[in-house]
Amino acid sequence: MLPILFLAFFALMAVGAPIAIALGASTLLTLVVNGHTDMLLMLPQKMMTALDSFPLMAVPLFILTGQLMNSGGITRRIVRLSNVIVGHVRGGLSHVNVVASMIFAGISGSATADTAGIGSVLIPAMIEDGYEEDWAVGITAASSTIGPIIPPSILMVIYGFMTQLSIAKLFLVGLVPGIIIGLALIAAGYILAVKRGQARKARASLKQMLLALKDGWPPLLAPLIIIGGITTGVFTATEAGVIAAVYALILGLVYRELSFRNLIEVVFTSAVNTTVVLFIVACASSFGWVIGYEKLPMTLVGILNSITTNPQLMLFLILVVMLLIGMVMEGMVMLLVFVPVFIPLAEVIGLDPYHFALLMIVCIEIGGLTPPVGLLLYVACGVSHVPIRRVTRLVWYFVAVMLVVLLVLAYVPGLATWLPDTLLK
Repeated sequence: MLPILFLAFFALMAVGAPIAIALGASTLLTLVVNGHTDMLLMLPQKMMTALDSFPLMAVPLFILTGQLMNSGGITRRIVRLSNVIVGHVRGGLSHVNVVASMIFAGISGSATADTAGIGSVLIPAMIEDGYEEDWAVGITAASSTIGPIIPPSILMVIYGFMTQLSIAKLFLVGLVPGIIIGLALIAAGYILAVKRGQARKARASLKQMLLALKDGWPPLLAPLIIIGGITTGVFTATEAGVIAAVYALILGLVYRELSFRNLIEVVFTSAVNTTVVLFIVACASSFGWVIGYEKLPMTLVGILNSITTNPQLMLFLILVVMLLIGMVMEGMVMLLVFVPVFIPLAEVIGLDPYHFALLMIVCIEIGGLTPPVGLLLYVACGVSHVPIRRVTRLVWYFVAVMLVVLLVLAYVPGLATWLPDTLLK
């Protein structure tokens, strides 16, 4: 069954079928060809059961939050505040890009919303200020990978729904690694600035700092409210989505940039995006059901054990496989299809489940940078109207930086697990 399943899936993807259709149709075709009419009758039930989950309610809420931030003037104020903090350092706008993405990540939990929101503001600003197109687009795509790593995170919500792990703990496991990735990208931007002779900008005046802080401090409260509320047990991760959306709505109204017409557009766009995501979740659940039925995870465990029994080397091989899959498969699909496959492998080598969740999310986000499927790269090029061929070479520089961080996180697990273990005992 598995050869037919994967061949049909990749064939449909190759001809441009939507991801959800490719997942659902390949599953349906596989069951029909193999004569599993009993399983065929269970498909609708499996798809509906996959969506019958309280944690999944957070997904449309965080999607709505990202849309409200971009339409309500919050993104622009985050960029302005970030500029007065790090804009004077050599390669300043590159660092502003990273810092703004880290703040944005603490509210929206979406890499694509980050790329579109931050990119639409900063990519033109960087190019106008003399930064090369490949740098402006590359750092935007790279920094937006932090979106699903720093809490909250849509991918973490779905991961928790699939594995029954604590979403609050999954959120916290990404906080320190997300900051580390941000600092690494700032360092990479500084090295690039020196190499390309980027001039240092003047430090913002006290008046400029105060004005930026006056406008920018309310968005800074959102991550503190969300993370603080979850860790203290005031509200669940799903309820945090409500808090984030309401807070973003209030800020948009206070800033007087969110009109009734804009609000209708935001709600409509969020509804469409939510439908797409949840349809993918439903179809991927049936796809993963067939994979589990064919015992693919156990087969992979056997293959890895035949190669090596060294846990460290086995972890490295798992990371390589996940990175290769991430290059040819969209992140959401990779998460939904391969979490059930890789979890048994992680258990074999004794990997902490929360640590492994982080590693998989980071691998997925690195895949978002790499052609041919690098979604974040395409979004950044789309909002800036820069041809992708102009940026593919430099983007590997940022990929290399993230690969180094991934290896550090993989072999120093305390960087990921220390905070949740401390706060959520």
